[in-house]
Amino acid sequence: MFGMGKIDSYDPQNKYVTAACTGKVIPISSLEDTIYSTKVLGDGYAVITESDDVYSPVSGVIEKISNNGHSYNIISDDGLKILIHIGKDSKCDDIMPTKPRLEEKETVERGQLLCSICCKTDDEDNKCTVEVVISNCDKLEVFEVMPQNVLDVKSSVIRYR
Repeated sequence: MFGMGKIDSYDPQNKYVTAACTGKVIPISSLEDTIYSTKVLGDGYAVITESDDVYSPVSGVIEKISNNGHSYNIISDDGLKILIHIGKDSKCDDIMPTKPRLEEKETVERGQLLCSICCKTDDEDNKCTVEVVISNCDKLEVFEVMPQNVLDVKSSVIRYR
């Protein structure tokens, strides 16, 4: 079983995508927003965030920053096309990220801070989510999302090959 940010069976043949923030990792299919749950954009995970900082889950190049810093498109060093979206499903209404720490076309390292947000709430139905979607995961031999409670953004959340 995977939990608390630890991998019980690390396999060096696989590669890993880490958490974008701390909190509860859930499959993208469990979100209410059909843009994500039907996987029309790709497969991935969401984090019901417990923190204010959002980090890059891979090393690569930032292709695009859009929606006032609410979404980031990153091409990883090994060719994954990743969308990181900050909001409640596809909505960003009440969440204002700080100015992005990086710019488009800039290189980013795994675990590097992308932005900070302020979305702490006691209302479980209005918790913020950070969605991480990989649009080209259908080209991978292995693709597994590992739901867990993430205490450290170095925790591996997706295993792929």
